[in-house]
Amino acid sequence: MFKTPKFWTEKNLIAYALLPLSYIYFIGFHVKKYFTKTARISKPVICVGNLIAGGSGKTPTAIAIGKILHEMAQEFCYLSRGYMSDGSKFLLLRKFDNNKAEQVGDEPLLLIETAPTFVSQNRLFGARQIEKMTEFKLVVLDDGMQNESLHRDFTIVVVDGKIGFGNGFLIPAGPMRETLGTGLKKADLVVIIGEPQADLLKKLEGKTIVKSKVIPTNLDKFFGKKLIAFCGLAYPKKFFSFLRDEGFDVIETYDFPDHYLYKNQDLESLCHMAEEKNATLITTRKDWVKFSPAYQQKITHLDIMLEFENKELIKEMLGKAIEGFKQK
Repeated sequence: MFKTPKFWTEKNLIAYALLPLSYIYFIGFHVKKYFTKTARISKPVICVGNLIAGGSGKTPTAIAIGKILHEMAQEFCYLSRGYMSDGSKFLLLRKFDNNKAEQVGDEPLLLIETAPTFVSQNRLFGARQIEKMTEFKLVVLDDGMQNESLHRDFTIVVVDGKIGFGNGFLIPAGPMRETLGTGLKKADLVVIIGEPQADLLKKLEGKTIVKSKVIPTNLDKFFGKKLIAFCGLAYPKKFFSFLRDEGFDVIETYDFPDHYLYKNQDLESLCHMAEEKNATLITTRKDWVKFSPAYQQKITHLDIMLEFENKELIKEMLGKAIEGFKQK
């Protein structure tokens, strides 16, 4: 859990000073890749991933892809990494179980609302367990583009239209988890969320692209209210700007580290502040699912969905990938 460095969005002195460490990261990445054997399982694996550290909109995309697979009558499940703080190697999350974010992470708690979700730090181990289960014919890998142990049959790269690839440098000088060239070679499809900058489209030239946009579904709950917004995201300004762009009266904002596990005193302090200022607390659903039921009743969240400009193209590409797998 960390706050995204501001210099990741531009090439400045700090970013250039950290470049030697990025070269070390680059070497380590490729050494690990060279010594990792890639294994296939007997079911198609669809990967929804990104090339930067957080903030691209991967989880909403994975959920939207899951809804398309439901329309295609595909029997699938999600496989996510999670934290596994209790030492477990493999867990099935059920929608109405009391799953805890400190054990499984926040993304799986969102994914289980769409389809059964498994959590395993070792992706290949998790995939092999799912391989034994006859009720699932397909695995949707949440993240995992940089994990070479499990073969991916179809890879979707998610890119935020405004953030793009940040300053383009590798970690820690920038947000890139691998080089742009290496990452895009893996991509069968690129999903862009929001309106892309012209230079971003140039970088993606030659790739199949589907644009998408975030659609809020419960805005009517917040009209006419003073809002105190808070979140723990890689790029919290995206959330705050979105609310202001919708015309809401956001009187204060508070940002926490990405994937932050809120303490009761954090939430109690926010609730007290809202009461004093006669304001309503608002956060993201990704944050809200980590709260205890008591605080979920006190704090509201913004509900969103991802809408693709060309859903039929995605359906067609997924169908071909699944059919192609069966013919191998």
